[in-house]
Amino acid sequence: MTLPDLPVASRRTDELIRLPLPAEGEGPYDLAAIFGNDHPVELEIGVGKGRFLLLAATAFPDRNFIGVEYARRYLEKSIDRLGKRALTNVRLVHAEATQLLDRGLADESISAVHVYFPDPWPKKRHHKRRLIRPDVLDRLARVMKEGALLRIVTDHEEYAGVIRERLAADDRFGEADTEAALWALPGMDDYIAPGVTNFEIKYLREGRRIHRFAYRRL
Repeated sequence: MTLPDLPVASRRTDELIRLPLPAEGEGPYDLAAIFGNDHPVELEIGVGKGRFLLLAATAFPDRNFIGVEYARRYLEKSIDRLGKRALTNVRLVHAEATQLLDRGLADESISAVHVYFPDPWPKKRHHKRRLIRPDVLDRLARVMKEGALLRIVTDHEEYAGVIRERLAADDRFGEADTEAALWALPGMDDYIAPGVTNFEIKYLREGRRIHRFAYRRL
């Protein structure tokens, strides 16, 4: 099955989309200067092949998006997909998520955080590498504005339990309403039907159960 994709524009914005990580001691970003406006800024951690950012940045031209990706091959794929649609409200950073959170983002600068299908690191000895852990929640709590939405999606049953337990125990976050955990991208219905990320498309085809979480920064 061929997935529908957004049409290509007559110009590209590849170089605009690339955003270098600030050097240590240099940051954080001046987001209004980077985007040329004071629109809300949302963060995706682990952009993969860029499907979510492509759809979200198109659906919400009045929002700005920053994506961080450590795997260079995925980063380059995402820049290509986003760039040839001439999007100007999205930037991508090649870094680990903690580097971006520590060096690139100011306190209370982010209006929403998207974490879709993070690596579950299923072996017990690797659990310390999981993204949803106390020190990362500390970082997220710092950069998120009051009321900012944190969305997390995983197909991994055990990791879903860990996510639920850790967020329930953190009094800086409260559960959002059920609808907040679902995709809401106006005008993108034909594109989001099979899934909003490549992992979601794959796992839905395999019949896996998808766990969705939504929390608000209190």
